[in-house]
Amino acid sequence: MNGLEFDWKILVGQIVNFAILFFILKLLIYKPFLNLLKTRREKIEEGINKSIEAEGKLGELRDLKDKMERENDEKKKEILLKAQEEAKKRSEESAKKAEEEKETLLLKAKKEAEEIKEKEKEATKKKTIENAFILTEKLLKESIDEKKGKEISEDFLSKIKS
Repeated sequence: MNGLEFDWKILVGQIVNFAILFFILKLLIYKPFLNLLKTRREKIEEGINKSIEAEGKLGELRDLKDKMERENDEKKKEILLKAQEEAKKRSEESAKKAEEEKETLLLKAKKEAEEIKEKEKEATKKKTIENAFILTEKLLKESIDEKKGKEISEDFLSKIKS
């Protein structure tokens, strides 16, 4: 056996050394390394799950924000419509009040004009009566002939017309 000799003792020793080294490496390096990889994978999965959860919540928040903006827009429109209606209502009320005041003033002015007209009528009546008394008094004071009476009457009528 010249070229290749096979020694079973060395082979068994090598196998035993390899097995001891394998078990030592497995206990000291491989298991902690696998545990490290396992915890790292769990942390990564947890981060991914949290990221997915955060994206879901972000989507919900965006939806909520959009909903609130739409509601706010609707409320703004509603408030504007109410304000416009209120302004229109107040404007109509003001116009109505102004019209009522105008009517009241016109009625008052008509009433005052009627009162003034009645007073003037009364004053004219009194003046006419006074003039009639004056005419009668003049006619009685003077001896009246027909011509003289006509002149006095015409004079009286011209005074009344003026």
